[in-house]
Amino acid sequence: MKLAISLTCMALAAMLLSSACTGGAAPASVQSTNSQITEGVMTTSVDDGSKPTGGIMTSFPVSTPVIYVSFKVSGVAQDDMIKATWIYVGGAAADKANTQINETYDIVQVPEASYYLAFYLDKPVEGWDKGDYKVVLSVNSKEKLSVPFKME
Repeated sequence: MKLAISLTCMALAAMLLSSACTGGAAPASVQSTNSQITEGVMTTSVDDGSKPTGGIMTSFPVSTPVIYVSFKVSGVAQDDMIKATWIYVGGAAADKANTQINETYDIVQVPEASYYLAFYLDKPVEGWDKGDYKVVLSVNSKEKLSVPFKME
């Protein structure tokens, strides 16, 4: 019994000493817990800093070739995943109501205090269905903001 306890103590001491000598194993990545997405807007163009340049819009003609969602990100850590999920909520194509039509994401490489980011969606090959849409913005699969828009 004493031998088992002694061996366990020696193994534990060796693990602690090894960890102390090597500085311990660093985690692969630390995901943020205080991330925020704010100032989400829809537009037809953005500048190099991902801020809207085409005017903030809540509805677009169905002939619009590309739509952007621009937003401010803060409190993210390296390797956090920022995702935009584009959803057709409903309208003329009732059979497609609440259908995800696209998903895009960005992995944070170099975290900054805050910055703007934009995702875009090209006009679908079959064209935009008239109706209500939304872009759900999330960080590490946690919804942070939903930005609605219409196609008319």
